[in-house]
Amino acid sequence: MSRAFLVAIAVLITSLSVAPTALGQNLTPTVQQVYVKIYNEVQNTGSTPLPLSETGVTEFNYPLEDPTQRIERVEARFNGVNASYAIYGGDEPYIRVIPPSSWTNLTPGSKVEAWVVYVVRVDTLSRFESIIDFSDAYITGNTSRLEEKSQPIVLNSTLEDYVSATSGWNYTNPLIQLLLRYVLSIADPSKPIDLVRTVVEYVDSNIAYSIRTPPREPWETLLFMEGDCDDQSNLLVTVLRGLGIPSYQEYGMVYLSSDFRLETVGDNGMLNITMVGGGGHAWAVAFLPPWGWVRIDTVFGIKGNWLSHIVSIPYYNYPTVVMGRSRGEAGQVEWLSFERQIARAKLKYVILYEVSVV
Repeated sequence: MSRAFLVAIAVLITSLSVAPTALGQNLTPTVQQVYVKIYNEVQNTGSTPLPLSETGVTEFNYPLEDPTQRIERVEARFNGVNASYAIYGGDEPYIRVIPPSSWTNLTPGSKVEAWVVYVVRVDTLSRFESIIDFSDAYITGNTSRLEEKSQPIVLNSTLEDYVSATSGWNYTNPLIQLLLRYVLSIADPSKPIDLVRTVVEYVDSNIAYSIRTPPREPWETLLFMEGDCDDQSNLLVTVLRGLGIPSYQEYGMVYLSSDFRLETVGDNGMLNITMVGGGGHAWAVAFLPPWGWVRIDTVFGIKGNWLSHIVSIPYYNYPTVVMGRSRGEAGQVEWLSFERQIARAKLKYVILYEVSVV
C-alpha cells in the first residue's frame, strides 16, 4: 500500500468513538441506498514545494462490490470542479481523482481539495438472512443446532492464505501462543464453532474498549487488555488464524443516525477529522462451514453473550458500506510513517466522512 493511499484510509479503520452497544433488536433489515462522501483537503504549511501525488489528497477508498452491495453512482471533484477519475481494484480498491495538468506541485502556503461521493445499494436483509441459524440460537438460547450443523474446516489453496501468520497477525508471538494454549485447553479443537465461541468470549470478557492511534499490535492489545475496533478485530483474526480458522479483517463506513457527529484533531493540529452521520469501523471475518464467511465484532453486542457479537453487529443490522478487506498488513507501522510525513513535510489535513441513507 502506498503512503499516499494511507492518507485516505488510515482514519477509516479507526474505531467509531461511541460507547459499545447492542444493535439489531429494534431494526428491520432491508435494502437501502447509502450515500458516502469522503472529502480531503491538504495545505502546505512548510517552505518547500511538494509533488501533489505524494500528499494522497486525490486518493480515496472505493467500495467493494459483492452480492450484498452494488455501487450505483460515483462523483468526483477537484477544487470544486467535476473531475475524471481512475479506479483500481483488489481487496482494498481505491479511486484516484485526476487533477488538471497545471496542478503538479503543492507550493508553500497553497492548499487543494478533492472529494468523492458514492451511492451504494446495500442489501442488509440478505446479509442478515445468511446468519439466520445464529439468530435463532441467539433468540432461543439454544446452540445445539449450531453445533450439530457445524462442519470441520478443510483447507484448500485459497483458504490457506487466510490462516498464515503475517507481520500484522503474528500468532507465533509468545503472548498469543499462551492464549492459543488456553483456548485449546477448554474448547473442542475438532469443532470450529466451539473455538470461535471461546475466543469471542475471552475477548468480550477481558479486552476493554479503548481508542489509541497508532493501532496496537495484537500482542499489545493482549498485554494491555484494551483496544478499539481495529485492535480487537486484529486480535480476533490473529488468534483464529493460529487455531487454523481462516479469517481476515474487513472495514467500512457505518451509518448510525443523522444526529451523529464526531470531530477529532491530532498531530498538533495538523490532522482534523470529522465524521457525520456515521464513520469508520472494522471487524473480523471467519470462515465457518457450512455458513461460509461470518462477521464477528466484539465492540458491538451484549457483554456475556458471544452470539450477540455476530447477530447484533453493524454489518448485519445497520446500512454498512464495506470499503475493503485486509489480509494482515502492519497498519500501526503505516500510521507511524504517515505521522512522520505530516511532521516532515508540514502538511495540514482536513478530512470529512459523511454517511447518510438516501
